[in-house]
Amino acid sequence: MLISVLVVIAAVIAGGWLYVNKGGVEEVLVVAQPIPAGHPITEGDVRTSKDPLLVARSVSGIDGAIPVADVDSVFGQRTTVALLPGQVLTEDSLTSDLLPQEGKRLIAVNLPAGRVPDTLAPGSVVDAIAVPQEGQAGDPKALDDPVVISAGATVYSSKNSQDGTVVVTILISETDAKTVAAYGAVGQLTLLQAPITEGDPADSAPQDDGSTGGQG
Repeated sequence: MLISVLVVIAAVIAGGWLYVNKGGVEEVLVVAQPIPAGHPITEGDVRTSKDPLLVARSVSGIDGAIPVADVDSVFGQRTTVALLPGQVLTEDSLTSDLLPQEGKRLIAVNLPAGRVPDTLAPGSVVDAIAVPQEGQAGDPKALDDPVVISAGATVYSSKNSQDGTVVVTILISETDAKTVAAYGAVGQLTLLQAPITEGDPADSAPQDDGSTGGQG
């Protein structure tokens, strides 16, 4: 009887091992909570508060996916892009370098809610456009062909202020940073979100948690 029980247990263990490891499937780390670009990874980012186990799932075919066994190697590294809960953590999404990297700057602009798309999320790509101040008509020619001050900036964070404006922090090229900051300071700036592509954090419907801007 004892031998029979041991045989059954061994068969179950072997079957489970074959299932997990079939086709190169392995347990890898996934993101436990929203993480902005440049954020240093902590245990809270790859563990849940209710479950002491690592947040992980079985996957196959994802290049650079980090195995659960290598969790200690990710602590302290910074994210190169914004990450969403449930997203597989990969080697390309982490760096040991401080952000912003060479040639980049982080700047904050305070804009009226109507000049910030409400779909903005960490990692969204935006263009900074020169516009007249609120309440001013502006030059018709400039309105027909507005100046793009900077293209392809990345949103680091977007938060509503108590006065109804929105503070958007963007990762932008060093050459454009001063100009965008200056236009933002005098109220002559608006943000235009780039077309959403697969994998963009804004590709999934955002939750209205008060962390994004107003209608754009």
